[in-house]
Amino acid sequence: MPIQKVTKEEVVNQALLLFKKRGYHRTSMADLAEACGLLKGSFYHYFSGKEALMKEVLGAVHSYFKAKIFVIAYDETLLPRERLEKMLAKQIRVVSSTEGGCLMGNMAIETALVTDEFRPAMRTFFEEYLDALAHLYSYKYDAKKARQMAEQAMVEYEGAWVMVKLTDSSHYLQDVLERAMARFDAAESNNVTEKQ
Repeated sequence: MPIQKVTKEEVVNQALLLFKKRGYHRTSMADLAEACGLLKGSFYHYFSGKEALMKEVLGAVHSYFKAKIFVIAYDETLLPRERLEKMLAKQIRVVSSTEGGCLMGNMAIETALVTDEFRPAMRTFFEEYLDALAHLYSYKYDAKKARQMAEQAMVEYEGAWVMVKLTDSSHYLQDVLERAMARFDAAESNNVTEKQ
């Protein structure tokens, strides 16, 4: 018999894992209830429906990345190069720790052409991601070029997840990290230098 006492946070965490693995459209309310150890009818005590739950999941992912990953870009106790490497390596490690890849990237691909419901949350997430990367590249490049470098790193990272899923080979993620670092290191000496 399913348990009946779970917290809202536990429901969000279980939903996150299921949405990463199966996708939004392939995950039913019955799947979500079962993953949480709830009867389907009990699930509505926590959320009015799947859309409301997904919004909560997207918010939780965004909050986590903002507090634990994006913040690394602004940590003045580390050199900019160290911040970039630490931020990207932690992002890869965190997202790789569970099956399914990058939830934000997955949801953007799966839902962007179907519904606008989740678009604002995903756009905000990716804008903050770009801002963090651009902030780091701005130590070596002018603002426009730093933004381009950030966009390239982010696009490569999301594309690498597609290849990881297709090939079951994670080397694509390490390659993204190495290329992002190489671009940082390749800045010409007449650009802005690293802050000491």
